[in-house]
Amino acid sequence: MESTDVFLNFRPIYILFIMILIISLLILMIQKNRQLLINGFTIGVVTSSSVAVSAYLTYQIGILSDELGIGGDAVSFYMFIAIVMLSLVNLLVYLFKK
Repeated sequence: MESTDVFLNFRPIYILFIMILIISLLILMIQKNRQLLINGFTIGVVTSSSVAVSAYLTYQIGILSDELGIGGDAVSFYMFIAIVMLSLVNLLVYLFKK
């Protein structure tokens, strides 16, 4: 059972990205003038970096689970899907508020 605990170390990174995306979504929805806090460049950088890093982490979890001979981590995969969805929502909200 100790080999499955290795996946728990990746979850705080996923949670951090989810929190960053939720905060940026709230700022986008609340602020009236987009130039104050978040602009298109900021949304693009936050979205692309969070999706890229979480995709790499998901890939590494797949490699680790294959090498250790155990099943993958479903919770981390669901967190990856949540990050992708929040990134798309952030982009769509920014484009529609424009």
